[in-house]
Amino acid sequence: SLAWGSWIVTSYLIAMAAVQPLGGALGDRYGRRRLFLIGLTLFLVSTVVAALSWRIEVLLVARTVQAISGAAAIPNGTALVRSLVPSERRGRAFGNVGAAIAIAAGLGPPIGGILTAVLGWRWIFAANLLLLAPALVLGCRLPTDSSAPRTRGFDLRGTGLLASGIVSLVLSLTIWRLPDAPFFLSPAFGLFAAGSLLALVRHSRRSPNPLLNLALFRARGFTPAVATVLLSNLVMYTLLLSLPLFLTAWGLWDSAHIGLLLAGLSLPTIVFSSLGGRLSDSLGRRAPAVVGMTLIALGAFPFLVVDPVWLWLVYLVPLIFIGAGLGLSMAPVQTTAIETAPSSQAGQASGLFSTMRYLGSILGSSVMAAVLSGATPPVTHFRILYATLFVSACSATIAALRLPTWLDKSAR
Repeated sequence: SLAWGSWIVTSYLIAMAAVQPLGGALGDRYGRRRLFLIGLTLFLVSTVVAALSWRIEVLLVARTVQAISGAAAIPNGTALVRSLVPSERRGRAFGNVGAAIAIAAGLGPPIGGILTAVLGWRWIFAANLLLLAPALVLGCRLPTDSSAPRTRGFDLRGTGLLASGIVSLVLSLTIWRLPDAPFFLSPAFGLFAAGSLLALVRHSRRSPNPLLNLALFRARGFTPAVATVLLSNLVMYTLLLSLPLFLTAWGLWDSAHIGLLLAGLSLPTIVFSSLGGRLSDSLGRRAPAVVGMTLIALGAFPFLVVDPVWLWLVYLVPLIFIGAGLGLSMAPVQTTAIETAPSSQAGQASGLFSTMRYLGSILGSSVMAAVLSGATPPVTHFRILYATLFVSACSATIAALRLPTWLDKSAR
């Protein structure tokens, strides 16, 4: 049903956004390679369970465990890049990672659609085993990294406050869109999230060994980096969700033509990701990030007057600008966020960065759902939505201008 389908999607987003800072902090403490491999193993097991699910409740649990295990693997994989790659090649390394992510994001939906149509939905999970098995083999070949000394007990209170705060925040942004959800739940979860996060801030300032080190947000470049990724992901994700709705409702496009058009965003992202990483190593982190965010703003600008009579090329050129901007900015922004943290807290920094990326997507989809109400929203509503995206892109450019060109040599 629509309700169960919504929860399958929402549970994954909630768990992935909430657990990544915790997964990174655990990696800093107990070893990033260890948490990376544990995350991949749990993801493999939960993927098998999802493929064999005999009830919808089992599938929901399996998807949630997939998100939790992915939240353990992703930030620690990123932190391993920080610890294993020399600083002069780190931007290029993150650029290659970004290109691989863009390729996966571009290939995943069409492959999933073909598998579902030909073999059934269970095979979109079973096919993942072809990637997870070699990933585990390669992960076992990674060198063992050093973990932080465990001189004090683990911050259980901080863990609970962080998890409850982020889970409540994501629920407040999403639950109002679920079928039959009472309206009052969204503001209630929002208030609870604010209270939990304020309590976490107070606790972190007083605790000798806090889970969340608030000094990260005072580190030069970290706050601009996470603000940039939140705002740019809001623009990208919302545009990818809303443009097919607009073209289907008002342009009478079929899915094949829409898919080809959206390739105009994904292909430049793949091409320019590696270039952005190389430029950040040679020119510094700020320059390619600012150029990238400026391209995103320029690409978002024409959609302020979007019209169903536009030709295919008029849609394509702005999407190419946005895709190129995302590719150029992805590596320098991520590298800055990870480099600003001390080496012992790289996992935590990576987890917070990834959470902000997810929150950008969740916030964007919530704004879209609020603006585009009704079965066929009028063109004016789409223009209002794209005005919001343009303002977000301009704000991301301002945030990128605050990134440091280079960090001091001790941080690098």
